[in-house]
Amino acid sequence: MPDHVPAPAAPLVYYVAQSLDGFVADRDDALDWLLQFGFDTFQQHYDEFFAGVGAIIMGASTYRWLAAAGEAWPYPGLPCWVLTHSTLPPMGGAEGVITATDVPAVARAARAAAGDRSVWVVGGGQTAAQFAEHGELDELRVTVMPITLGDGAPLLPHAGPARRWQLTGTTAFDGGPIELAYRAVTDAGVASGDTRDDAASRR
Repeated sequence: MPDHVPAPAAPLVYYVAQSLDGFVADRDDALDWLLQFGFDTFQQHYDEFFAGVGAIIMGASTYRWLAAAGEAWPYPGLPCWVLTHSTLPPMGGAEGVITATDVPAVARAARAAAGDRSVWVVGGGQTAAQFAEHGELDELRVTVMPITLGDGAPLLPHAGPARRWQLTGTTAFDGGPIELAYRAVTDAGVASGDTRDDAASRR
């Protein structure tokens, strides 16, 4: 037997809320439809998820949305990669943000930085889709909100062949939202990624 078994790679997790009809932002790229639900109902669940996050990935639009909000950087102390070809506006507390364009390289670096925790792909859908297209997106944790938008930014608009996902857990919240947790399925029919969050995801 080998003397050392390497730890499983940190999973890339797309943790996000969507409307019933599959949009993560409205046609104006705004989140007012989501913010109206408040956060108290989801706070404990979010805190438990965030405690297991060791690195952050997001797209330039998500970064600029955070910067425009005028609030403090919400991920202090965590390494963060932003997929972009352009210069980002400064944001207090975000001095360690790394800009990059190479999706597989970002995935490798973020996994290494996260160690025994997860990499949170914050969004948006186009960014998450790029990691899915490269086979680098391991888990979906999607909270479906009881509202329809009719139009907007889709959850995961990836190109290429269909991808299968294995349901690993559900969490219902007061008022109708429900989180669906999935793990990507490999060609061999086995879900990829590790199992460190299985117990939590089944609550």
